[in-house]
Amino acid sequence: MLAIVILLGLAVGSFLNVAIFRTHEEETVLRGRSKCRSCETPLGFVDLVPIVSFLVLRGRCRRCKTAISWQYPLVELATAMLFLLFYLQAAPIASLEAAYALLGDWILLSFLVVIFVYDLKHMAILDRFTVPAMVLTALFNLWTHSVDASSMLWGVIVIAGFFSVQFALSRGEWIGGGDIRMGALMGFALGLEQGVVAVFLAYVLGAVVGIVLYAAKKAQRKTPLPFGTFLTLSTAVMLFVGDAPLRGYLQLFS
Repeated sequence: MLAIVILLGLAVGSFLNVAIFRTHEEETVLRGRSKCRSCETPLGFVDLVPIVSFLVLRGRCRRCKTAISWQYPLVELATAMLFLLFYLQAAPIASLEAAYALLGDWILLSFLVVIFVYDLKHMAILDRFTVPAMVLTALFNLWTHSVDASSMLWGVIVIAGFFSVQFALSRGEWIGGGDIRMGALMGFALGLEQGVVAVFLAYVLGAVVGIVLYAAKKAQRKTPLPFGTFLTLSTAVMLFVGDAPLRGYLQLFS
């Protein structure tokens, strides 16, 4: 079963790469053969085996020898590892409800990977990713009772509202509109309490990375950072660890 989960994760990761590249190039995602992004030669099956093809081809196109982006194997590997980690956490799956909850987590993780990579590369969080993720996440959580409906609603209001206030005060300079929708997704995915912790964690991660880049002279004080990458990362972390960090923090004051 572990091998099946890993293969599934690799296949999904391969599709996510297609979605990321084709979305940016304004191409359709669901139709059309994959091709080399340099010489546009259509790729055969042997060129599309996740990770293996990249290694066999030594990271270069079979025809034009142009370097293939490392995004391909990294996204495939990351997706497979995330699928495996969440499966191991859920196993043994003793009920259909648990299986549906795991499926919901996998779907959400897939969207998070796309948002993470797209924002990292292009500094944009697209509604075409966040809006479907919100709908599917809300439906799965209502179906499996993974997150209380009231907590989801308040999570959306508080987190998206928090980002909306920042957007209004800064006239879009501190954060973008995509961050507001990402905040709503975090509310649907985690609920109020865990969602707030995830936002706090994202700011901490962003601050640490900013300080490191500044110290290494890779960025200046006003250099913008892709905040969506930290929001997606903190969401995935909280989705995995649950309310343990929050309970541990509250115990310090009990």
